[in-house]
Amino acid sequence: MTIKVGSRTSKLALKQVDIVMKTIGISDYEIIKIDTLGDQISRQNKVQFDKKNFVDDIDTLLVDNKIDIAIHSAKDMPASSNFSELDEIYISNDLVKGDEKYNSRSDILIFRENEDSVFDKRMKLGTSSLRRKLQSEFFMEAKNISNLNGNIDTRIKKLNDGEYDCIILAKAGCQRLELNLNHLVLDYPTSISQGTICLRFNKNRDEMLKLVTPFNDENMKRKIYECNNFLNLIDADCNSAVALDFKEGKLHADIYGKKEFIRFSAKNAEEALNHFEKLDGFRLLNEHN
Repeated sequence: MTIKVGSRTSKLALKQVDIVMKTIGISDYEIIKIDTLGDQISRQNKVQFDKKNFVDDIDTLLVDNKIDIAIHSAKDMPASSNFSELDEIYISNDLVKGDEKYNSRSDILIFRENEDSVFDKRMKLGTSSLRRKLQSEFFMEAKNISNLNGNIDTRIKKLNDGEYDCIILAKAGCQRLELNLNHLVLDYPTSISQGTICLRFNKNRDEMLKLVTPFNDENMKRKIYECNNFLNLIDADCNSAVALDFKEGKLHADIYGKKEFIRFSAKNAEEALNHFEKLDGFRLLNEHN
C-alpha cells in the first residue's frame, strides 16, 4: 500500500517528509504537494496572519481521506485544532545534542556571504516575526528592523542580494536543508514547538495509528499541549509576542510589549496564567493590537 503524504511545497517541508518517512521506516509513499492559503498569503508580502492557513488545506484532505497522513512543522499548528477527528504525534529532532541553548529550537542570525559575523545595531535586520523583532530590540538593541517574507531560500537570496545586512531564521530548518551559513546562534527563548515535526492522521484509521504511534515523543507532546493551553488561556497565537519553553518541569514564558517585557515560570498553564495576570501581561499583549 502506497502511503499518501500531504505536505506544503517548500524545500524544507519536503525535506521534513523525508525525515519522518525514514524515521517510521516507510519507503513506499507518494507526496501530495499542496500550495496552502498561507503560502499564497505569504507571497503577497503579508506577515501577520493566522498560521493555521499553512495547515488547514492539508488537514482538510486528511479529513476527506484523500491523503493518509499530513506532515507539518509543529510551529505552524494552531493552539486549538479545527479538526476534532484528527490526532497527531510529535517527532522532536534536536540536531545538535548536548548544550541546551544550541538545540534545534534556537534562532540564528545570518550574515551575507564573506561578511564578518558581527552584529551592529545599525544593520538592516530582516524578520517577519513580531517576537523576533522585539527580542532583537530588547536583547540586541537593533534599530533598523524590516519585514522579511518567503521561504528559506527566498529569504537567504534577499540577504545575499543586499536587501538586508542580516536576517533571523530558525536553526532547525537551516540544518535540515544542510545550508552552510555565516551565522551566530541567538541565546534567547523561542517556541517550545520550533524544530519539532508534527504528523497528523485520522483517529478512525487504526492502521495509521498502529504505524505511527511508536514514534511519538510523548514527553514533547505533553509540553507542547501545556504551552498551547496557556496560549489559549491568554487568547494568544503564533503571531503574538510570546516565547514559551517547558523544561525542568516548568513552563517558562516571556511576554513582550513595545517598551518592556515580563518573564516568569510556572508548574502548568493555570499557574502561568496567574503570574501573567499579576504582571499585567494582557496590557503588554494588547499594545500590539
